[in-house]
Amino acid sequence: MESRKFHSTSIVFEDNGLMILGKSGSGKSDLALRLIDSGATLISDDITICRKINSQIFLFSPEETKGLLEVREVGIITVPYVENIRLNLIARLVDEEITRMPKPENLRILGIKIPKFRINGRNPSSIVKVKVKLNEIKNWK
Repeated sequence: MESRKFHSTSIVFEDNGLMILGKSGSGKSDLALRLIDSGATLISDDITICRKINSQIFLFSPEETKGLLEVREVGIITVPYVENIRLNLIARLVDEEITRMPKPENLRILGIKIPKFRINGRNPSSIVKVKVKLNEIKNWK
């Protein structure tokens, strides 16, 4: 079984796996915390293990960090978590201005093409934007 680790935080929202990529300090865990507060469940924080199973990518947490989420100004907290969730979408956190009407993007992970979009995770509307994108993905399935 092929696998690859990513410096990322991952959540599941309504059976849709989302991997949040970004530089250290870009707000991956913060966005995940806000999504969890909005109904999502943690898969992994800081490191996500992607495994290729039957031509799909599934998300897992390293053993040592299962159920742990780093919250700046608070510390490491314990939250409910799940694993073995299919990756449906990738959010790339960026600081630059994003095109108003972006073209569809993808990222290949272990040979599988996954839809990706860029987002400023610190924007107050970022939670709603993630939900909109996940809903689009759900409708494509």
